[in-house]
Amino acid sequence: MKVYSLLKLNKFIKNYRLKFLGLFLFHKLNKRYLAVHFDPINACNLRCRMCYFTDDDYVKKLKGTFDKNDLPLFGKAVLKRALKLQIGCGTEPTLYKDLDDIFKIAKQYQVPHISLTTNANLLTKEKIELWVQYGLNEIIVSLHGVYQASYENFMQKGDYNKFLNSLQVITEIKEQYPNLSLRINYTFNEDNFNELADFFTVFGKYKIDTLQLRPISNLGNTSYRNFGMEKILPVYDETLLGIRNYCKMKSITLIAATSAKNLVSRKNIESIIYNYTYCYISPTDFWHKDFDWKNETYDEYASRKKISQELLQNIFTSSKRIKSLQTENLNYDIN
Repeated sequence: MKVYSLLKLNKFIKNYRLKFLGLFLFHKLNKRYLAVHFDPINACNLRCRMCYFTDDDYVKKLKGTFDKNDLPLFGKAVLKRALKLQIGCGTEPTLYKDLDDIFKIAKQYQVPHISLTTNANLLTKEKIELWVQYGLNEIIVSLHGVYQASYENFMQKGDYNKFLNSLQVITEIKEQYPNLSLRINYTFNEDNFNELADFFTVFGKYKIDTLQLRPISNLGNTSYRNFGMEKILPVYDETLLGIRNYCKMKSITLIAATSAKNLVSRKNIESIIYNYTYCYISPTDFWHKDFDWKNETYDEYASRKKISQELLQNIFTSSKRIKSLQTENLNYDIN
């Protein structure tokens, strides 16, 4: 399944009535539309300076491991309606000892797109090959610096050489499993943005399918606290143009704000759509607080909460009300 083609189509459709009509039809016709994001363990092996794992107070609260015995219930609750399952969202999933079982359950429910988000420091060739056989479609690798000095400065406890080795291993595995894709998420700030100009000089030899450029977010009392964009905005468009041209030449999907203006303007219709499609699960959270996921499926919950009626109402609601419901959400474009 070409998940990025669907995302691109969603971006192309600007009319919120059409968006909600499509979502309504998907719901009524029992089609898949949930984007399930699953953090099976609240832990990480790195201490990235832009991440909440460097906020001591937050880490004290961020505990827990998803009970292996509850994995079948997790699958039954949401995976029948999952268009994609992303394993790893804000923590490191390769620390979860029962990770293999998540892939098995996703395969059981025939989830069309399964991705793994990781810092890539704990990956092995044997594990990746096993997960691909279980249905893994995409590996999403987090990156905060192009060169070793900046990488290990921002991704503390990370090993740059292990990271490069993982990229090489994934590139080699892709020769045998061409349907496996590699995506890199580069989180930038004022101190690592300039390195993006050299991104493909360093990483061009690896088989990258997708590159996402993500501006720093304020995740709490993190060790890195410079959230400014003043140094980035004047050079953003020029830097992006070079990256976009390379991606186009190499048929790499680029996910990024289209301009400096869109980098700082974040309210959009997608933030409302996500309320119906973005399903976050962790050892301490399971999407909607009133979703009794151990005893009901999403379809049963949606029927009880009259989700289809709500989607139908949104088709005909005023644009003024829709605009009032919008929240902060990054303005990405998919090329």
